[in-house]
Amino acid sequence: MKIVKQVGGTIDDTELVRGLVLEKGCKRSAGGPTFMENAKIGLIQFHLSAPKTDMDNSLVISDYASLDRLMREERKHILGLCKKIKKTGCNVLLIQKSILRDAYTDHALHFLSKMGIMVVTDIERADVEFISRTLGLLPSSHIDTFCEEKLGHAEYVEDVSMPGGSSSDRVVKITGVENVGNTITILMRGTSKLVLDECDR
Repeated sequence: MKIVKQVGGTIDDTELVRGLVLEKGCKRSAGGPTFMENAKIGLIQFHLSAPKTDMDNSLVISDYASLDRLMREERKHILGLCKKIKKTGCNVLLIQKSILRDAYTDHALHFLSKMGIMVVTDIERADVEFISRTLGLLPSSHIDTFCEEKLGHAEYVEDVSMPGGSSSDRVVKITGVENVGNTITILMRGTSKLVLDECDR
């Protein structure tokens, strides 16, 4: 069982979901899908961004032509990653949160949006095991290990706005999971964080 707390609404709005609820909504900035039926879900632990140099090295760009060439190479690299993700049949992508650098770029979100892939970012490391067990997927730490066999499946994945909350108060509900077993999520609502913490106790 997992408890997800959302400020907004009242305790009466608390609901029991037979499936999984992710605390943040999907990324909408690039215009990607917010609902997916017959979802094939992947979870990645690598960055959808250009590779970085070693800490001891630096890159000096002397003119605009060099900068333009570097940016084209970065776009090409990110597009290649996105194409490999699409090739597996994945249509819902969960991206683990990174503390070292950005786990994704605007270019990556744009490419994934054009490919019809729903994107949920900032998955906490502590939640990866629970998500993997619930959805029957295997997380991938490198693009070369990301394949169709590692994908989880669900009937519906939906980005939902919370009634009584602000426009940014959204969650992602994943339902219709095969062999969900005893996995349930309590989506707890309350007027403040204090009320939610008290209700949790």
